Amino acid sequence: MPPLITKIFQALCLLIFTADAGTFAANEDYIITGQNTARKVIIRTSSQLSTSYRAVKAFDADNATCWISAAGPGPHWISVDFGAKRLMTAIVVRPGKKDGYRTLKSFTLQFMDGDWFDFASIDASRKESVSIELGGVDASMFRIFMPAGGTEHDHAAIAEIEIYLGSSRVQFFDERLRGLCLPVRNAFLPAEDYCYPNAPRTYRGGRHAGIDLYHYYGGNSYTPVPLTRDTPIYAADSGIVIRADREYRAPTIEEWNHRSAYFRSHPTTFMKRSFGGREVWIDHRNGIVTAYNHLSRLDRSLRVGSRVSKGDRIGWAGNSGLAGEAQGRDYGIHLHFEIWIDGCYLGFGMSPAEVRKYLNWIFFPGQ
Repeated sequence: MPPLITKIFQALCLLIFTADAGTFAANEDYIITGQNTARKVIIRTSSQLSTSYRAVKAFDADNATCWISAAGPGPHWISVDFGAKRLMTAIVVRPGKKDGYRTLKSFTLQFMDGDWFDFASIDASRKESVSIELGGVDASMFRIFMPAGGTEHDHAAIAEIEIYLGSSRVQFFDERLRGLCLPVRNAFLPAEDYCYPNAPRTYRGGRHAGIDLYHYYGGNSYTPVPLTRDTPIYAADSGIVIRADREYRAPTIEEWNHRSAYFRSHPTTFMKRSFGGREVWIDHRNGIVTAYNHLSRLDRSLRVGSRVSKGDRIGWAGNSGLAGEAQGRDYGIHLHFEIWIDGCYLGFGMSPAEVRKYLNWIFFPGQ
């Protein structure tokens, strides 16, 4: 790649890395579509019963959750804005429930062409799902419009809206990630942007590719407890160990400082043993790999090729690979946790707010 093109590409990457999630109105939200991309699809609604029933619940691949409108006779609606035209061949609507009862009687599928126009009128009474064949449509916006009288019990409720191109369903969240658990029991997502992917790491001239977990809730309280060398680390899901640093040697502070100075000016240089310290990688055999860095020690039974189950202990938290370890101190103990999907780390090109949204869907789906 010519140097000028390389510089332009790097500048564009920086713009992506530093993009902010933006501010959205109470009845407006966004979801992230595609394979680890930062492209937003804007979803809007006429209203929502509460944040527990917001618009994103109709696109989370979970029929047990749903968007529910505020009380009223209608009309109610939920719209999807891709921001650019895209091909679609079918839309599937799965009615939801309010207080155990389906509320959807009828709706109209509308597309935008200067103004909303009716594409198809649908009878949804007592149906678990409705599939609308589009015959091949190229559009950027559509909405499900429920006129006055189109709902029962004064609420609209939709569990899922699915969009298809041929046999391929548009993926808003990667469903392969749904089964993962946080590798620290009772851990919670950090508040600091510094702990998320794409945050700069000046000591090594690079960017973060994972989530840093420093605390968990202890016992039955919500008091944060810091990780120590005695905090167990568990496998996020079943799989096969493809890296286990049993022969790791801690650097001296002189070695660490030399390495840090070198990589600040050579950020893309190959690193067999990086600042991640003692690491474990697990291949979950479905395109997902998870990595666990800075461990103080590994479980005695763990080897490359070992099979682990979800929740198996693989080691203990630490600060290996960091300056604190090189100084012989406990400073900086935490778990650096990475999720790789088809060879790209989760969060690439996303802002911290977008990564939090994705991680909440994985680890705290009911919230």
